[in-house]
Amino acid sequence: MDVDQILAVAHATTFEPPSTPVGEATLWPEIRGLIEHGIANQPRELQKEIGPSELGTDCVHCLAAKLAGWPERRQPGWLPFIGTCVHERFEHMFEALNTGEQTDDSLPDGRWRTEHRVTVGRLQGLHGGYDVSGSIDLWDRKTCSTIDWKIVGNTTVTRVKAHGPSQQYRIQASLYGIGLENAGEQVLRNCIYFLPRNKTSLGDALPWETGFDSKPGRWALARAQLLVNLMDCIEQAAGVDVRDSWIRQLPAAGPDRCFACKGRVWPDMPALPEFDERPWPDVPGKWLDLIPLIEPEYKFAE
Repeated sequence: MDVDQILAVAHATTFEPPSTPVGEATLWPEIRGLIEHGIANQPRELQKEIGPSELGTDCVHCLAAKLAGWPERRQPGWLPFIGTCVHERFEHMFEALNTGEQTDDSLPDGRWRTEHRVTVGRLQGLHGGYDVSGSIDLWDRKTCSTIDWKIVGNTTVTRVKAHGPSQQYRIQASLYGIGLENAGEQVLRNCIYFLPRNKTSLGDALPWETGFDSKPGRWALARAQLLVNLMDCIEQAAGVDVRDSWIRQLPAAGPDRCFACKGRVWPDMPALPEFDERPWPDVPGKWLDLIPLIEPEYKFAE
Protein backbone atom coordinates (compact mmCIF):
# COMPACT_ATOMS: atom_id res chain seq x y z
CA MET A 1 0.00 0.00 0.00
CA ASP A 2 1.53 3.32 -1.09
CA VAL A 3 1.38 6.65 0.75
CA ASP A 4 -1.66 7.89 -1.15
CA GLN A 5 -3.61 4.76 -0.28
CA ILE A 6 -2.64 5.04 3.43
CA LEU A 7 -3.79 8.66 3.53
CA ALA A 8 -7.03 7.74 1.83
CA VAL A 9 -7.77 5.02 4.40
CA ALA A 10 -6.84 7.34 7.27
CA HIS A 11 -9.12 10.03 5.93
CA ALA A 12 -11.97 7.57 5.54
CA THR A 13 -11.64 6.36 9.16
CA THR A 14 -11.21 9.75 10.82
CA PHE A 15 -13.18 9.86 14.10
CA GLU A 16 -16.40 11.75 13.81
CA PRO A 17 -17.90 12.93 17.12
CA PRO A 18 -21.51 11.90 17.71
CA SER A 19 -23.96 14.32 16.27
CA THR A 20 -25.66 16.26 19.07
CA PRO A 21 -28.21 18.96 18.35
CA VAL A 22 -26.96 22.38 19.42
CA GLY A 23 -28.23 23.22 22.91
CA GLU A 24 -29.13 19.65 23.91
CA ALA A 25 -27.45 18.84 27.26
CA THR A 26 -26.86 15.11 26.99
CA LEU A 27 -24.12 14.93 29.65
CA TRP A 28 -25.86 17.12 32.22
CA PRO A 29 -28.23 14.45 33.65
CA GLU A 30 -25.24 12.31 34.65
CA ILE A 31 -23.28 15.28 36.06
CA ARG A 32 -26.31 16.50 38.01
CA GLY A 33 -26.86 13.03 39.45
CA LEU A 34 -23.25 12.84 40.64
CA ILE A 35 -23.47 16.28 42.28
CA GLU A 36 -26.77 15.54 44.01
CA HIS A 37 -25.49 12.17 45.22
CA GLY A 38 -22.47 13.92 46.73
CA ILE A 39 -24.66 16.53 48.43
CA ALA A 40 -27.06 13.92 49.82
CA ASN A 41 -24.23 11.86 51.28
CA GLN A 42 -22.48 14.61 53.22
CA PRO A 43 -22.12 13.81 56.95
CA ARG A 44 -24.45 16.72 57.78
CA GLU A 45 -27.18 15.29 55.55
CA LEU A 46 -26.82 11.76 56.95
CA GLN A 47 -27.09 12.84 60.59
CA LYS A 48 -30.14 11.21 62.20
CA GLU A 49 -29.92 12.49 65.76
CA ILE A 50 -31.11 16.01 66.46
CA GLY A 51 -28.51 18.76 66.77
CA PRO A 52 -28.31 22.28 68.22
CA SER A 53 -29.36 23.83 64.92
CA GLU A 54 -32.76 22.09 65.10
CA LEU A 55 -33.68 22.26 68.79
CA GLY A 56 -34.84 25.87 68.67
CA THR A 57 -37.44 25.49 65.92
CA ASP A 58 -40.90 26.92 66.54
CA CYS A 59 -42.40 24.03 64.54
CA VAL A 60 -43.42 21.57 67.25
CA HIS A 61 -44.54 18.98 64.68
CA CYS A 62 -41.17 18.80 62.93
CA LEU A 63 -39.29 18.80 66.24
CA ALA A 64 -41.30 15.79 67.44
CA ALA A 65 -40.93 13.99 64.11
CA LYS A 66 -37.15 14.39 64.29
CA LEU A 67 -37.00 13.26 67.92
CA ALA A 68 -39.15 10.23 67.10
CA GLY A 69 -36.74 9.22 64.34
CA TRP A 70 -39.23 9.51 61.51
CA PRO A 71 -37.63 8.92 58.09
CA GLU A 72 -37.04 12.13 56.14
CA ARG A 73 -37.77 12.45 52.46
CA ARG A 74 -36.11 15.46 50.86
CA GLN A 75 -34.29 16.52 47.74
CA PRO A 76 -30.58 17.45 47.87
CA GLY A 77 -30.46 21.13 48.79
CA TRP A 78 -28.39 23.31 46.47
CA LEU A 79 -28.57 26.49 48.54
CA PRO A 80 -27.48 24.77 51.79
CA PHE A 81 -24.61 23.21 49.84
CA ILE A 82 -23.42 26.67 48.79
CA GLY A 83 -23.36 27.58 52.48
CA THR A 84 -21.41 24.40 53.28
CA CYS A 85 -18.76 25.34 50.71
CA VAL A 86 -18.38 28.84 52.20
CA HIS A 87 -18.09 27.34 55.69
CA GLU A 88 -15.36 24.98 54.53
CA ARG A 89 -13.35 27.80 52.97
CA PHE A 90 -13.66 29.94 56.10
CA GLU A 91 -12.50 26.98 58.16
CA HIS A 92 -9.19 26.86 56.28
CA MET A 93 -8.87 30.64 56.29
CA PHE A 94 -9.14 31.05 60.07
CA GLU A 95 -7.06 27.97 60.85
CA ALA A 96 -4.24 29.56 58.86
CA LEU A 97 -4.42 32.67 61.07
CA ASN A 98 -3.39 30.59 64.08
CA THR A 99 0.05 30.01 62.55
CA GLY A 100 0.49 33.06 60.36
CA GLU A 101 1.69 36.58 60.99
CA GLN A 102 -1.45 37.43 62.93
CA THR A 103 -0.75 34.86 65.67
CA ASP A 104 -1.81 36.14 69.10
CA ASP A 105 1.13 35.74 71.53
CA SER A 106 -1.26 35.68 74.50
CA LEU A 107 -2.86 32.51 73.09
CA PRO A 108 0.01 30.17 72.21
CA ASP A 109 -2.45 27.47 71.10
CA GLY A 110 -4.12 29.87 68.68
CA ARG A 111 -6.95 32.34 68.92
CA TRP A 112 -9.37 30.64 66.54
CA ARG A 113 -11.15 27.32 66.74
CA THR A 114 -13.03 26.32 63.59
CA GLU A 115 -15.82 23.74 63.45
CA HIS A 116 -15.29 23.37 67.18
CA ARG A 117 -17.20 20.34 68.46
CA VAL A 118 -19.25 20.74 71.66
CA THR A 119 -21.81 18.70 73.58
CA VAL A 120 -24.72 20.88 74.65
CA GLY A 121 -26.75 18.33 76.62
CA ARG A 122 -28.27 14.88 76.61
CA LEU A 123 -31.69 13.48 75.72
CA GLN A 124 -32.86 10.27 77.37
CA GLY A 125 -35.85 8.18 76.37
CA LEU A 126 -37.54 4.82 76.39
CA HIS A 127 -35.13 3.35 73.85
CA GLY A 128 -31.95 4.85 75.28
CA GLY A 129 -30.33 8.25 75.02
CA TYR A 130 -27.72 10.26 73.21
CA ASP A 131 -25.62 13.37 73.61
CA VAL A 132 -26.75 16.40 71.65
CA SER A 133 -23.61 17.64 69.91
CA GLY A 134 -22.75 20.14 67.22
CA SER A 135 -19.95 22.18 65.71
CA ILE A 136 -19.48 25.93 66.28
CA ASP A 137 -18.49 27.59 62.99
CA LEU A 138 -15.90 29.76 64.73
CA TRP A 139 -14.89 30.09 68.40
CA ASP A 140 -12.90 33.24 69.19
CA ARG A 141 -10.94 32.41 72.32
CA LYS A 142 -9.65 35.99 72.71
CA THR A 143 -13.07 37.64 73.01
CA CYS A 144 -14.87 34.49 74.26
CA SER A 145 -17.32 34.69 71.37
CA THR A 146 -19.14 32.09 69.32
CA ILE A 147 -19.56 32.99 65.64
CA ASP A 148 -22.09 31.45 63.29
CA TRP A 149 -22.06 32.05 59.53
CA LYS A 150 -25.42 32.24 57.75
CA ILE A 151 -25.26 32.45 53.95
CA VAL A 152 -28.64 33.92 53.09
CA GLY A 153 -30.73 35.47 50.35
CA ASN A 154 -32.35 38.89 50.20
CA THR A 155 -35.59 37.75 51.86
CA THR A 156 -33.82 36.55 55.00
CA VAL A 157 -31.74 39.73 55.24
CA THR A 158 -34.93 41.82 55.03
CA ARG A 159 -36.63 39.70 57.69
CA VAL A 160 -33.65 39.91 60.06
CA LYS A 161 -33.44 43.66 59.66
CA ALA A 162 -37.10 43.95 60.61
CA HIS A 163 -37.39 41.33 63.35
CA GLY A 164 -33.89 40.16 64.29
CA PRO A 165 -32.61 36.59 63.94
CA SER A 166 -35.12 33.78 64.17
CA GLN A 167 -35.72 31.91 67.40
CA GLN A 168 -34.03 28.88 65.88
CA TYR A 169 -30.80 30.77 65.16
CA ARG A 170 -30.72 32.50 68.55
CA ILE A 171 -31.27 29.28 70.47
CA GLN A 172 -28.63 27.54 68.39
CA ALA A 173 -26.13 30.22 69.46
CA SER A 174 -27.18 29.89 73.11
CA LEU A 175 -26.72 26.11 72.95
CA TYR A 176 -23.21 26.51 71.58
CA GLY A 177 -22.37 28.69 74.57
CA ILE A 178 -23.75 26.02 76.88
CA GLY A 179 -21.57 23.45 75.14
CA LEU A 180 -18.48 25.56 75.72
CA GLU A 181 -19.39 26.10 79.38
CA ASN A 182 -19.81 22.33 79.72
CA ALA A 183 -16.18 22.06 78.59
CA GLY A 184 -15.02 24.62 81.16
CA GLU A 185 -14.74 27.60 78.80
CA GLN A 186 -15.87 31.16 79.49
CA VAL A 187 -18.46 32.53 77.05
CA LEU A 188 -19.30 36.22 76.83
CA ARG A 189 -20.89 36.77 73.44
CA ASN A 190 -22.86 35.07 70.66
CA CYS A 191 -22.45 36.38 67.11
CA ILE A 192 -24.52 35.53 64.04
CA TYR A 193 -23.25 36.99 60.78
CA PHE A 194 -25.70 37.00 57.88
CA LEU A 195 -23.60 37.01 54.71
CA PRO A 196 -25.33 37.92 51.43
CA ARG A 197 -25.56 35.15 48.87
CA ASN A 198 -26.82 37.46 46.11
CA LYS A 199 -24.62 40.54 46.56
CA THR A 200 -21.12 41.41 45.38
CA SER A 201 -19.75 42.89 48.62
CA LEU A 202 -19.63 42.08 52.32
CA GLY A 203 -20.75 45.65 52.78
CA ASP A 204 -24.22 44.14 52.49
CA ALA A 205 -23.60 41.67 55.33
CA LEU A 206 -25.77 41.94 58.43
CA PRO A 207 -23.88 41.26 61.69
CA TRP A 208 -25.79 40.48 64.89
CA GLU A 209 -24.12 40.18 68.29
CA THR A 210 -25.50 39.73 71.79
CA GLY A 211 -24.33 38.81 75.27
CA PHE A 212 -24.38 35.09 75.97
CA ASP A 213 -27.52 33.89 77.74
CA SER A 214 -27.90 30.20 78.58
CA LYS A 215 -31.65 30.38 79.35
CA PRO A 216 -32.94 30.03 75.76
CA GLY A 217 -30.77 26.98 75.15
CA ARG A 218 -31.79 25.34 78.41
CA TRP A 219 -35.45 25.98 77.58
CA ALA A 220 -34.99 24.21 74.24
CA LEU A 221 -33.29 21.21 75.85
CA ALA A 222 -36.05 20.94 78.47
CA ARG A 223 -38.77 21.20 75.81
CA ALA A 224 -37.16 18.45 73.74
CA GLN A 225 -36.86 16.18 76.79
CA LEU A 226 -40.51 16.82 77.66
CA LEU A 227 -41.53 15.86 74.11
CA VAL A 228 -39.49 12.67 74.34
CA ASN A 229 -41.12 11.79 77.68
CA LEU A 230 -44.66 12.42 76.40
CA MET A 231 -44.09 10.37 73.24
CA ASP A 232 -42.66 7.54 75.34
CA CYS A 233 -45.73 7.56 77.60
CA ILE A 234 -48.08 7.37 74.61
CA GLU A 235 -46.02 4.63 72.97
CA GLN A 236 -45.99 2.52 76.13
CA ALA A 237 -49.72 2.97 76.72
CA ALA A 238 -51.10 2.81 73.19
CA GLY A 239 -48.35 1.76 70.77
CA VAL A 240 -46.17 3.38 68.12
CA ASP A 241 -49.05 4.00 65.67
CA VAL A 242 -51.00 6.11 68.16
CA ARG A 243 -47.80 7.94 69.10
CA ASP A 244 -47.20 8.76 65.43
CA SER A 245 -50.80 9.86 65.00
CA TRP A 246 -50.34 12.16 68.01
CA ILE A 247 -47.25 13.69 66.38
CA ARG A 248 -49.42 14.31 63.31
CA GLN A 249 -51.74 16.44 65.48
CA LEU A 250 -48.98 18.72 66.75
CA PRO A 251 -48.96 22.31 65.47
CA ALA A 252 -46.73 22.97 62.46
CA ALA A 253 -45.20 26.35 61.70
CA GLY A 254 -46.01 25.99 58.01
CA PRO A 255 -43.98 26.34 54.80
CA ASP A 256 -43.41 30.09 55.23
CA ARG A 257 -41.48 29.57 58.48
CA CYS A 258 -40.27 25.97 58.49
CA PHE A 259 -37.90 24.49 55.91
CA ALA A 260 -39.07 20.94 56.66
CA CYS A 261 -42.73 21.89 56.20
CA LYS A 262 -41.86 23.63 52.96
CA GLY A 263 -40.04 20.54 51.68
CA ARG A 264 -42.81 18.20 52.96
CA VAL A 265 -40.24 15.72 54.21
CA TRP A 266 -42.23 13.64 56.74
CA PRO A 267 -44.47 10.58 56.24
CA ASP A 268 -47.61 12.57 57.16
CA MET A 269 -46.77 15.25 54.58
CA PRO A 270 -47.22 13.52 51.20
CA ALA A 271 -47.00 15.63 48.07
CA LEU A 272 -50.64 14.76 47.43
CA PRO A 273 -52.40 14.46 50.80
CA GLU A 274 -55.51 12.95 49.22
CA PHE A 275 -53.44 9.88 48.29
CA ASP A 276 -52.02 9.32 51.80
CA GLU A 277 -52.49 5.56 52.23
CA ARG A 278 -51.09 5.22 55.75
CA PRO A 279 -53.77 4.55 58.37
CA TRP A 280 -53.67 7.12 61.15
CA PRO A 281 -55.53 5.82 64.23
CA ASP A 282 -57.62 8.09 66.39
CA VAL A 283 -55.84 9.63 69.36
CA PRO A 284 -57.65 9.51 72.71
CA GLY A 285 -58.54 12.90 74.10
CA LYS A 286 -56.33 12.49 77.18
CA TRP A 287 -53.28 12.47 74.89
CA LEU A 288 -54.52 15.40 72.82
CA ASP A 289 -54.90 17.38 76.04
CA LEU A 290 -51.12 17.21 76.47
CA ILE A 291 -50.35 19.11 73.27
CA PRO A 292 -50.57 22.63 74.83
CA LEU A 293 -47.74 21.66 77.19
CA ILE A 294 -45.29 21.94 74.28
CA GLU A 295 -44.49 25.63 73.78
CA PRO A 296 -43.63 26.62 70.21
CA GLU A 297 -41.95 29.89 71.17
CA TYR A 298 -39.48 31.07 73.78
CA LYS A 299 -40.23 34.39 75.45
CA PHE A 300 -37.04 36.40 74.94
CA ALA A 301 -36.48 39.13 77.51
CA GLU A 302 -35.93 41.93 74.98
